[in-house]
Amino acid sequence: MKKQMQIKPSKPMGFFQMIGGTIFTIIGLTVVIPMASKDDGPVWFGLLWTGAAAVGAIMGAINAFSDKGIPTEEIVSDSTDTRVTRSTEDRLCELDDIRRRELISPEEYAETRKRILGEH
Repeated sequence: MKKQMQIKPSKPMGFFQMIGGTIFTIIGLTVVIPMASKDDGPVWFGLLWTGAAAVGAIMGAINAFSDKGIPTEEIVSDSTDTRVTRSTEDRLCELDDIRRRELISPEEYAETRKRILGEH
């Protein structure tokens, strides 16, 4: 069974994308579009430039300021579960070792032991 995961940029990366997109949008509005229309050049290039920069700025802002964000990459994995599962016996031995070193209370030990035994 294939598993799909989508990855979005980090919040700092989204913030820098937003800043860069904003700068290029301003350049498009103040330089590229006016220059193309003044020289009877291809205005469509200025509009395309400005539109792409604005979309980049908006995507960056969404990734910087929202928890969900917009994924920019996708990973497809053939394996269903890559986690290593330990046996119940191994987990109980580790728990006993932790108890012997007095790193958990008797109540925590009993609760965790019950949970481990209940999983299998």
